[in-house]
Amino acid sequence: MEIYGAGSLEDVRICTELGVTGILTNPQGFEQYYKGEMTLVEICDALLKASDDGRDIPLYMQVHGRDSEEIIDRVKELYAMNPKRVRGKIIANDKGLRAVKKLREDGILSVATCLFSVSQAACAAMVGAESICPFVTRATAAGMDMYGIIASIKRGYKALDEKYGEGRAPRILAASLKSTADVNDAFTAGTDAVALRYPLLKEMMNHILTTKAENLFLENWENVKGEKERVQYRHELTKISGIAE
Repeated sequence: MEIYGAGSLEDVRICTELGVTGILTNPQGFEQYYKGEMTLVEICDALLKASDDGRDIPLYMQVHGRDSEEIIDRVKELYAMNPKRVRGKIIANDKGLRAVKKLREDGILSVATCLFSVSQAACAAMVGAESICPFVTRATAAGMDMYGIIASIKRGYKALDEKYGEGRAPRILAASLKSTADVNDAFTAGTDAVALRYPLLKEMMNHILTTKAENLFLENWENVKGEKERVQYRHELTKISGIAE
């Protein structure tokens, strides 16, 4: 189970510090966080710097284009900035998957994104996508059982790896997640990783029962000689968590 970061430059910095496997981007984030003030090249440069911790984690830059050739050119332009780290993030449609195939032939890895079906996942595997990004809550909002679809994709990809060798099938990076429940269900369905912003990652690191357990243990700490003053934050924790003293 792996976690990929996303979001603003600050989100990316924090996610990187915490040890995420990679960084994913999307046009909504470009609009929201950069507000038309930076080119795609400038955004890529800023994200490379924000996620530079010496591990050379991959940065998946989403691109668009009117045809496969334009998509390929955009990816290659960004890839040239840091061939060790920059990878393509390309919409899983006809022109996009054609671009994924050509880029793979040229040694450039890509993730097929905006993916909603088992058939798209099969095509992504066929053209050599490194990973796929199923969109969970968007599919759920449309009445689809995305967790069931992820489970089916996982079974199919497992069969590919068993037939052709480990690593033949793309990895599954679930995206469009809004809550820890989404994350839990995605991992349970078999996704290899989830992609999310820091606020959701922070939410994942907490649980009401964990907070209650800490609060209970702090009561115990108060009775250890020399510790009472150190655990006075228990009362503030109680207020924040809504736990009755």
